[in-house]
Amino acid sequence: MSKPNIAVTLRRRAETVKPVETSTTAQSAEDQAYEVLFGGKLIPSQGRRTATLPIDQLHPFCTANIGFKPYSEENLRTLADDIAANGLIEAIKVRSIADGYEILSGHNRVAACKLLGWTEMPADIEPVDDDRAIVIATVTNLQRRQGLLPSERGWAYRALLEAHKRQGKRTDLLNVTSVEIQPKSTTREIVAGFFGVKPHDIQRDVRITYLIVPLLDAVDERRLNLMCGVAISYYDEETQKLFWERLKTEDWQLTVAVMQRIKKACPPPHVSAAVLGKAWNLIDAERLQHSKPKTISFNRKKFAPYLSKVSSDQELEALFLEFLKAKYS
Repeated sequence: MSKPNIAVTLRRRAETVKPVETSTTAQSAEDQAYEVLFGGKLIPSQGRRTATLPIDQLHPFCTANIGFKPYSEENLRTLADDIAANGLIEAIKVRSIADGYEILSGHNRVAACKLLGWTEMPADIEPVDDDRAIVIATVTNLQRRQGLLPSERGWAYRALLEAHKRQGKRTDLLNVTSVEIQPKSTTREIVAGFFGVKPHDIQRDVRITYLIVPLLDAVDERRLNLMCGVAISYYDEETQKLFWERLKTEDWQLTVAVMQRIKKACPPPHVSAAVLGKAWNLIDAERLQHSKPKTISFNRKKFAPYLSKVSSDQELEALFLEFLKAKYS
């Protein structure tokens, strides 16, 4: 997220979120998200409270890999400057763990406050289980943060899907009598509907989380086409490493069309280095052959009166180029 974009986001948040002392708006939104994603009406948690906590007792979210990357140094400074000028608009959310508190929402706010030299900060302490912790940790970021990387969306969606599947086997947190009878939807359809995207988008973003780290980073950095990344994700780790080595040597020149041909010639999940290399070389050779410049040909009879005045083919080429430049420059 660029500096101008994060500044706009901070202003909007200040306009729409209540002050830290009464930060119930975000809480109700997260409860609503939980009800929509998991079905039924949520029984309110007992023991929610707001307290001022020592920053050194706040630890990063570790219940699941939700994939959100920390702000860049520039964006973090912008956030710190905003907090210094306007105060902390929205309290972070945490839950108690053995050695302190696990941050559910607000990692960048904690980092910004550390940058300002704060030693403590207000937090909403949530007595929630793992699945609700994942909802709190993912939903707000997915809804608010602009320009999320493919991997950030993918890991967050994956965590929600896995939590949803676990929750489907439980009824202890839901008032099941309030569940309306509806046509059965897949987990992916439910998550997609809540965030206003297509189920295919969810499937695509989750799929790339099965890439090895270097390839996933390449997708985030737009060196590797997203759909090529999806196709490679169906191969096992050993084969993905072969793709990684090949792509490095070819300066990441891989199109969707070429990837489709490779996948057809070398179906996943496993391909040996020899087989993959042979198929890739053959496809590259065919592609180069078809990409050679075509020779331009003309009806020689039509040009006969003029060709006798031209001394060579090189002169004819020069005259033709001169004409085209004068006509279209």
